[in-house]
Amino acid sequence: MNPQPSARVVAAARAVLKERFGFDAFRPGQEKLIEGTLSGRDALGVLPTGGGKTLCFQLPAFLLEGLVVVASPLLSLMQDQVFRARQLGLRAASLTSQDAKESQRRTEQAIRERRLDLLFCSPERLEAVRLATLLASARTALLVVDEAHCISEWGHDFRPAFRRIGRLRAAAAGAPVLAVTATATPAVRDDIARVCRMDDPLRITTSFDRPNIRWLAVRAGAGVERVRAVARCIRRLPDIADQAVIVYAPTRRAVAAVRRALAGYGIAGDAYHAALPAEERQAVQERFMSRECNLVVATCAFGMGIDRGDVRAVFHYAFPGSLESYYQEAGRAGRDGAPSLALGFVNPLDWAIPEAFLEKSFPRPRAVLRFLAKVASMGSSAAAETRSLLGPGDAHATLLRWAGRSGALRLDPALEAWLADGEGEAPPSPSATPLAALTGRPPDLGSLQAARKQAQERLRAMQRYCHGRKCRRAVLLRYLGEEVAWRSCGSCDRCESRRS
Repeated sequence: MNPQPSARVVAAARAVLKERFGFDAFRPGQEKLIEGTLSGRDALGVLPTGGGKTLCFQLPAFLLEGLVVVASPLLSLMQDQVFRARQLGLRAASLTSQDAKESQRRTEQAIRERRLDLLFCSPERLEAVRLATLLASARTALLVVDEAHCISEWGHDFRPAFRRIGRLRAAAAGAPVLAVTATATPAVRDDIARVCRMDDPLRITTSFDRPNIRWLAVRAGAGVERVRAVARCIRRLPDIADQAVIVYAPTRRAVAAVRRALAGYGIAGDAYHAALPAEERQAVQERFMSRECNLVVATCAFGMGIDRGDVRAVFHYAFPGSLESYYQEAGRAGRDGAPSLALGFVNPLDWAIPEAFLEKSFPRPRAVLRFLAKVASMGSSAAAETRSLLGPGDAHATLLRWAGRSGALRLDPALEAWLADGEGEAPPSPSATPLAALTGRPPDLGSLQAARKQAQERLRAMQRYCHGRKCRRAVLLRYLGEEVAWRSCGSCDRCESRRS
């Protein structure tokens, strides 16, 4: 489908919305984004959690003549998106490190023969020369950046390979770019448009306000006292047997402990975190979506792509390290518009965990310099000793990633892709090209210093939300760039206490 006059585009989009998706009307922002995309215009959409971002690229895939390529940051999210797209009748596939070699070959052949409507890839996979060559001959109709906040160093969940996604425009033969996300401050939105090399993009930002959610933060002790408080809050929910509830915990160990403790109070549920086998994670998602299980205790790995409207409460056993993350997770409550609850427990000692995550994700520059010195001491053997480079746990993988970004260490694309989405797989084996090699250039750690500072500022904003005395709903909205007019929102604990 070539760019068409707006009236024809809108009529075609509405027909597909009814026929394929079963909806009579678009949600706020969807129609304008889809109209812009189908008309060949670059577009940036910031739609809140539950706002229907996925439909904004699924629907065009029915109408465009060519392949819609989606850069997505999470393997588990891609798998779910492929499944859902196929249910709608789209020819969809993914290319990830977890796909079997034979499956990857079939997908590549389908691209070559133009037998796909929708392709999901990680940004690292899209950088591979082989895939870029395939896409150049595949008549790419639309390039989508899903969870586009990952593209910005000023946002949370930053992924370096997203920064280079603008290069794909050449391979995509000038196809328009659609970037979508649920949370992006004004600075992050500007950065997304710049990095994607957007040309006068259509910008759609709907309101972040969720007036049906009651926002609470409760001070609580640790261990048994806090689990007892969580259990007490869950039991107070009306019609608890039929209510969907998500309890977010900061670590895998905490997820297991909270789920076990709640079971001791007679509250049964599933556990979900990234270390579980893929089959078990999928089973938990399916039980939750089918309403076989109404309570999940999870890390932040649970929720992206989960579209269940009747989640009545989201509890945070401890708050995450940024307001963006918190808004995304808490915003999974009440997508159907019914009254819902977002309640987090807080204690000054809790901040040790997000501070540790910050140190792991954004190490001190001197730690990267020490790592580079270690690589230099290994000499030519560094290429063959990937495991030695990585060392124990994830911390060394982070150092390797930042060493590559500094320009002092060149990382093979296969290694960079593994660092982003290997999820427990063995590192790629050395080949004729070294997996990691010193470039001889002095390390530039400016981006690390800037990213570390931004992460610290995000954590401080989260702490101000928890410990400050201002309206919680207003603090959230202003942080996301939206002004408010009320003196009291009436739906957060701060405003409720002032009225009583």
